[in-house]
Amino acid sequence: MIALDNLSVSDSNVPFLKEIGVRFVKADITDYAAIEPYFSGVKLVFHLAAMNRAPRSIEDPLGAHHANITGTVHILEAMRKHKVAKIIFASSSSVYAGRAGLLKEDDQLAPPHPYGVGKLAGEHYVRVYNELFGVKHVTLRFFSVYGPRQLATIEHAAVIPKFIHNARQQKPLPVYGDGSALRNYTYVADVVRCCVLAAETEAAEGHVINIANPEEVTVKALAQFVKDVTGSNSEVQFLPPRPGDPPRNAPDVSAAQQLLDYYPRVSYEEGIRRTVKWHDSNN
Repeated sequence: MIALDNLSVSDSNVPFLKEIGVRFVKADITDYAAIEPYFSGVKLVFHLAAMNRAPRSIEDPLGAHHANITGTVHILEAMRKHKVAKIIFASSSSVYAGRAGLLKEDDQLAPPHPYGVGKLAGEHYVRVYNELFGVKHVTLRFFSVYGPRQLATIEHAAVIPKFIHNARQQKPLPVYGDGSALRNYTYVADVVRCCVLAAETEAAEGHVINIANPEEVTVKALAQFVKDVTGSNSEVQFLPPRPGDPPRNAPDVSAAQQLLDYYPRVSYEEGIRRTVKWHDSNN
């Protein structure tokens, strides 16, 4: 197994990858010449690379386009050249604009920021490379993935590691808006299992599938639960809402259940406890 990453965020997980026998290569998907040779002899690609986070893409639309759209085309073109059979493409709930009802894979989409646009464009490129060149594919739309090894102190850190880090340091927990926004937090082990199921399940080929824990939690309730688990006295700090953040992002997960027989094994509460335990042991 080979892992390609440009280490633009951190190299903290490289020793772990090497420990479990993964060959690590520092390379950037925006540099086609640098990545193309590593697709020789490969049978399957998990495309997880991205310049993620909506705020980051709003600050740097050109960078987001280059990484999320051009980079995806580079991967697909390298696959075509070396006749790689299949790709599992990591898309995002960010392709949806959020609305009152459940978000369904066949909804008409209008992403509210460059990151969402880039992921949706990637979905279309994956489809086109299937239709034109026969590259098999499954697209998985992930909803708020969290868990151990997720970095807490980087710019635009995800909310759960940020909350855990701040709570352990007795620092304020920043909440954008009034905290009533609903989210579906999906534990990383369940996401990994879905990736494997997507790779192994022929019936899933050609489909776009929402991957999420169907349990909805408000950001305010998340902050309080993290405080409870960590025993923190941190205050919740309410900040102005961020552009592009929907009030609700609830997925229809019936396709995941039908095509992948996927049901989350790790509850929201258990996932937070496991993640806090990891932070306690590694920070």
